Formats: sequence, C-alpha cells, structure tokens
Amino acid sequence: MSEINPNRNNSWNLLFYRMNTAIKQILQKYIIPKNIFLQILRKFHIPSYKSIRTKIIIFSILLSVFPIFIMRIFIYPTEKKALQDALIQNLEGVGHKQTELILRWIEERKADARIVAENPNVPGVIYKSEGSENFYRLLHHLNSLREVYGYKEIFICDRHGDLKVTTSTGKVITNVAGFEFFQKAVSGSTFVSDISPSVIPLENEYGKLELGMPTLYISTPVIYEHKVIGMVCLRVDVMEISKLMRSVHLGETGETYLINRDGFMISESKFLKDLKDFGIVQQRTTLELRVTDTATGKFTKSVDACLKGNSGYDGEGYMDYRGTQVLGFWQWIPELNWGVIAEIDVAEGYGPVKRLHAIVSSIMLIVTIAVISSAFFFGKKMSDPIVYLTEVTKSISEGDYSKRVKTTSHDEIGELSNSFNKMASFLEEKTQILKNYTANLEKTVEERTKDLVRMNQELEKQSSNLERAYKELLTLDQMKDKMIRDVSHELKSPVAQVQMAIDLWSKEVKKEYIDRSKEGKFSKIINDSLQRLRKTIGSILDLSVLESGRMVFRKEPILMDVLVLQTVTTMRLLAEKKGLALINHVNQGLPAVIGDREEIQRVITNLIDNAIKYTERGEIHVFLGQKDASIEFAVKDTGVGIGLPKEQFGKLFERFFQERPRADGAGVGLAICKNIIEVHKGHLWVESEGRGKGSTFKFTLPVAQEGAS
Repeated sequence: MSEINPNRNNSWNLLFYRMNTAIKQILQKYIIPKNIFLQILRKFHIPSYKSIRTKIIIFSILLSVFPIFIMRIFIYPTEKKALQDALIQNLEGVGHKQTELILRWIEERKADARIVAENPNVPGVIYKSEGSENFYRLLHHLNSLREVYGYKEIFICDRHGDLKVTTSTGKVITNVAGFEFFQKAVSGSTFVSDISPSVIPLENEYGKLELGMPTLYISTPVIYEHKVIGMVCLRVDVMEISKLMRSVHLGETGETYLINRDGFMISESKFLKDLKDFGIVQQRTTLELRVTDTATGKFTKSVDACLKGNSGYDGEGYMDYRGTQVLGFWQWIPELNWGVIAEIDVAEGYGPVKRLHAIVSSIMLIVTIAVISSAFFFGKKMSDPIVYLTEVTKSISEGDYSKRVKTTSHDEIGELSNSFNKMASFLEEKTQILKNYTANLEKTVEERTKDLVRMNQELEKQSSNLERAYKELLTLDQMKDKMIRDVSHELKSPVAQVQMAIDLWSKEVKKEYIDRSKEGKFSKIINDSLQRLRKTIGSILDLSVLESGRMVFRKEPILMDVLVLQTVTTMRLLAEKKGLALINHVNQGLPAVIGDREEIQRVITNLIDNAIKYTERGEIHVFLGQKDASIEFAVKDTGVGIGLPKEQFGKLFERFFQERPRADGAGVGLAICKNIIEVHKGHLWVESEGRGKGSTFKFTLPVAQEGAS
C-alpha cells in the first residue's frame, strides 16, 4: 500500500521554508549591491575572508548550484510522482488481468472435468470391469482430451475411490478415497485442490520421474440416476499456470507470479536460473521458494499483505525475494486461496526520470565548472602575490626551511618577504645542527638494537633446539623403559622354563644311573623356550619400531587379489596338515592399493595363521572384495570364537593381551597388524558371536587414487 511518512513531509516542509526565507532576503537586499555578498555569507555560514578570489569563487558557486537545487527540490519529485502513478496503474492493470486469466483458465478446466463426467460411457465403465467396448471407447476419448489440452493425467474412480480408468501408463494410485479432491467430488461439488507435492513419482518437465512433483487436481462428481456413483479427476500440468503468468510482458525485470496460503511460490519465477545458480532452489520455484526478504527472513511486504486477504500496491519500493528493491501490486484470490503479485525493479521503473535528472544535472555541472573556472582565473590574477606569500610562509611554519619567497615588488609585500627569508635562513641553520646530532644518536641506538635482536634470535634458536632435543631424549627414554618392562615381563616364563630344565638335568646327571629318555625331553624344553625367546624379542622390537613412527614403509601399487591368492596358496598346506579346509572367495580385477607389499602380506599371513591355530575342525574362509572406496579383506573361521564382551574386543589388539595364552605366542601379533594397517590409513577389527562360534577378522585399505604411486 502507498503510505505517507509524516516525518519525511515535515523535513521537506522545513527545507521549503528555509529556502523561501533565503530567497526573499536575497531579493530584498538586491537593491543594495554592497551588502549582497555579506548577506549570502551570513545566511550559509561561510567565513568572511578579505580575499577577492574567495569572494568571486563563492559567489559563482552559489549562482551555479542554485538552478540545480531548484530542479532537485521541485522538478525531479514532480516527475517522479507522475511516473510512479503511471507505474502503479500499469502494475495494477497487469495484476487484474492476470487474476482474470487465472480464474477463467480454472473455470475452463472445471468445465472440461464436467464434460468428461457427463460422457455416457462413464457410468458403464464404473459399473463394469475393464475390457468392455465402452471402456476402450472412453479411454480413447480421454487420451485424445489429454493430448489436446495438455493434461498430465485423466482418471475416473467409483464412489469407493477405486481406480476404474486412467490415461497414465506409469505408476498410479489404485485407491484415492483418502484424498481431499475425492471426498469433495463425491460430496457433489467440483473441486480445485491446492498445488501440492505428489505422493508417487511423476514425470517432470525434463522427462524424468520425480517424487514430490507440484500437482494440481480438479475433480467433479459423476452423477447417474440422481446419485453420485464416482468421480472424474484431471491432473493439471502446473507449468501451464507459469506460462499464463508469463504471457504479459512487464519490462526487462518485471514479472507476475502466484503464491499459496503458506507463502510459497506456485508458479515459475522469471529469475529461476539465477536462483538455481545461487542455490536458493534446486529444480523449480514452485513449492520450493518461500517468498521472503533475504535480509530479514520474513515474508515480503506483498506476500504478507496477500496472506492477510488484502489487495494493494507500494510505489516507494520494498525488498523482494532476490534482495532487490521493487515496486509491486498484489491481489488475493479467495476462491483459490492464491495471491497474484506483479513486481518490477525500482531501478527499471524509475529509470527514465533518473536518466532525465542525470542529463540535466550533467548540463548544470558543466555550466558550474565553467563559471568556477572563470572565477578561479580572475581571482588568481588578482590575488596571486598574496596567495604565494601565504603558501611559502605556511611551508616554513610546517618545517620546510628551504623555502624562500621570490618577489620583485618593492612595497610592503616585498619587505615582508625579505623578513621571512632571513628568519627561514636562521631557522634552517639551527635545525640542521639539531638534525645531525639526532641522526648520530639514532644510528647508535639502531646499531645497539640490531645487536640485541640478533642475540635474542640466537638465544631463541638455541632454546628451541634444546627443547626439541630434550623432547626427543624424553621420548627415547620412555620407549627404553617401556621396552625393558615388556622384555622383562615376557622373558620371565621362557627363562624360567630353561632354568628349570637345566636344574632338573643337572640333578639327573649326578645320579648313578642317568635316564637318557629325559635328555631329549629337557633338550626340547630348552630349544622351545629359546625359540619363544627369539620370537618374543623380535616381535617386541618390531612393535617398538612401529609405535615410535621411525619405520619407513615403501609406497608401491599392490594388487590385493594377487597377493591374497599367493598367501592362501602358501598357507593351505599348513591348514590341510591340521585337517582344515582353507577356502578363498577372492574377487578378481580389483583396483590397486598403495603401500608396503611385505608388511601387508605379513598382516594377511598373521590373520590366516591365527585362524588355523584357533580352529580344531571345520573350514576357514578368506574373503576379498571392494566396498565403496576401500578394499576389504576378511578371514572367517569356525574355531573357538571370542569369550569377551563385544565392547572389550579392542583388547585383542593391545600388546601382550591373550584371551587364551599359548606357549607359541607372544601376544603382540595383532598389535603389530593393527599398527601396520593404521599406518596405511586403513582399519582393522574383529567380529564374533561368542565363545565356540568362530570369529571373523577384517581390515580395509583405501583404493589408490589416480596418479598415486
């Protein structure tokens, strides 16, 4: 709505009053030429200088600016008001025309629905099953009607909502009893639904199926022998409404669009491409764009008024859904609960008057520049000597003692110039002495400062090196302590066994009769313990190197399918020796991964070896495949399973943890495997249903990126 701002009117009235007062005073004093300039100076609060050039320049500027001021105050607002009235009338006419077009178009669609409902073949199709002659005759008629008028679908249901005939060849809803358009139609009225998202995938404007397509239904009852026996429904192409809204041209930036009672746009915006580029909408503006001010997040002025059931306009301008200031007209259509909005950018609407204002202002500016140039020329001729003297003395007062006043006159100006030159020479001499002293002092301070900065930088560098060395020594010391603890803990048992075997054999050899059968037994105990010592020490060293991050891994492309098949072939003999079946399920042609081939094979071997150790009978399955952007490896056995709670499965990958300790294991194998996989940016985990139900160890490695080596 057009509104008047009382504060703005008061400001204009005050400005007009001041201008009128100033003009009257100037005209009253015009008969006394000697007082004109002084009155202007007082009125506009300009200092009264004695300079002739200043007086001429100020007077010329006032004469030049006065016509521009009159044009800005009187002519421009009048022209703008006239253009505003014309724009509002045009927007109002377009809005009313679009409203009539929409209402007439809806009535035509309702009439089409009634015509179909009155077709004599419809009752027969509703009462009889598919395949009758009436059915095919009616279907042919409906298809012809759909093609001629551009409907998306025409379908007929009985009074229970069961679908009897449809022109759609795709997915359809077989019973529509729960929809509002059906309930309204069987109650005896022709109904126009809200534009709402479809509940089944429908073909969109690009020929693709899309769920939630904007859909408009127009339904009407089928009456036979004075009873409602069913319903005819037209599914209307919503894009036809957008074509109607674009049928009226409204300038380069002008557009008309529809909104529903929730404030969503239900026709396509003229600026759809820009809205998509900025990510405001994905497919279309219909049911996607909530028409709000981008700055406040609230409905735009036109939408807010429409949703309140009002019609009106705004000729001053408000922000639209693009964040652009527009002029607008809006009208609410209560029959459809839709709003029609017509808008045009303020920049385009008021463009002509602004261009006129710019042209006139340019002309006046040129005239003003010409007058000011003349004033400067004549003022300069008259006041150059005094201005020159003033500028030189100002430079001297600011510290530039090299300046001297050059004058050829022998009057008071000349005498004043000579006095200034003598004073400047004296000051320049004393200032130079002071500068020399200051320069030497500054140089000394600068040199000392540089020395201090350099020493500070060296100290900081040494401190940083010492701190880094300390941290490295601390880390090495911690690793040493940890390794000593690990070695002492793990070596107790095998060393104790060796000691026990030696003690027993020493007692045996002291006997009169030596039992030679015990010699082999004690020798085996000693050899097994020494082997376990060697394996344990090697595993601890490997794990310590891995955890310290000092181990260097090769980076090479690895074909996991080839590597796994080779390892399975190697391990199959060990499985068969124990009476187990080792079965591979390796997918061929998988993409490569990047890593250290020997270390990855070490992990695969360790996992398969563990499965063989802890499985007494049954099968061991090895799997390899691709999952998303990773290669997944798995070893599944039918062995003893895992008795830990699932939340404690992670303990299996801790160093020296063994759920079932074995004489031939150090308890660090899985910890080493976990470190190797994580260094390769992978993940290792275990799955098990419980004790006696077997277990599955899995790890993933990322697929090599193109160009990786």
